[in-house]
Amino acid sequence: MIKEKQSDVADFSVPEFKYEQFRDVLLRMRALQRYSFCVEAQSESDVDKLRQGFLRLMDDYLTLDEVTSLYTVSVLVFLLVEKDRPRQCNERLELLNASFNYSDTLKPTMIHYATVTMLECFKLIPCQEEHRYIYILEAMPHILVACDTGKMVALGLLRAFIGVLSNTSLVLYIYRNMSEVYNMVKSISQETILADWSLCRTYILVKSFSLLMSSTALNSCHLGLRQAGYQGFDLPPIATEISEWFTALRDKIEEKHTNLPSKSGFKLVRFIDQNILRYLTEENNETTSEVGIETVA
Repeated sequence: MIKEKQSDVADFSVPEFKYEQFRDVLLRMRALQRYSFCVEAQSESDVDKLRQGFLRLMDDYLTLDEVTSLYTVSVLVFLLVEKDRPRQCNERLELLNASFNYSDTLKPTMIHYATVTMLECFKLIPCQEEHRYIYILEAMPHILVACDTGKMVALGLLRAFIGVLSNTSLVLYIYRNMSEVYNMVKSISQETILADWSLCRTYILVKSFSLLMSSTALNSCHLGLRQAGYQGFDLPPIATEISEWFTALRDKIEEKHTNLPSKSGFKLVRFIDQNILRYLTEENNETTSEVGIETVA
């Protein structure tokens, strides 16, 4: 039985991501199984040998399938928790950064293919669906800052997460703009969230939205992406409506959990306050100030 711990990212208990889970995914990645070091390291449960082998692999020409497989592998290696050994974050981030920087894949068709491939590979992780999302969300900030390719793939993944939660059918797995993402969010009944969703599932929704918002509308480093033809990096004019929707949700969660012994509900309320509402309020105040009304302190 897998021992549970508090996630580094969320205040919700999820099992640690173990080598056995990683191996189950790696064994089904045909693009990488033809390399002898990969097969040998799997049998030896040698994560360092795998990491070093994957880094050497990037010295040569790789096919598209191999590159997208490395995207997935680098994320899973970063998440791995080894018995009696602290996680080597710096070394694993080296692999993650090298994988996403291997080549310029900013063409929309390439971003779509990479995002879909990663989603399919993540489905192979033997765990509950919600835990799978929590795992990937833990690595998401590192993918977002790896490079422009990493950012567009990460935005595509986050948009896909919200698409699943809102039962929205997606054709192209490419980030478009915040208005589209918010329209998916607001299509979800808040009553359904309160009555039927776990707090973990609700956290996945608000975490995905907050990462999308902070990485696009609240981030000015998009020159390379704009030059590549991507748009949608501005806060939409419906910021007030977005704020009102999330305020209503946080108030309902707070009310529901007022008399419950668990503090997870209040932790989720604080997360919404600090990672969504605070920024939307600041943006609205700055906009108001620009047209001649004093900014609210």
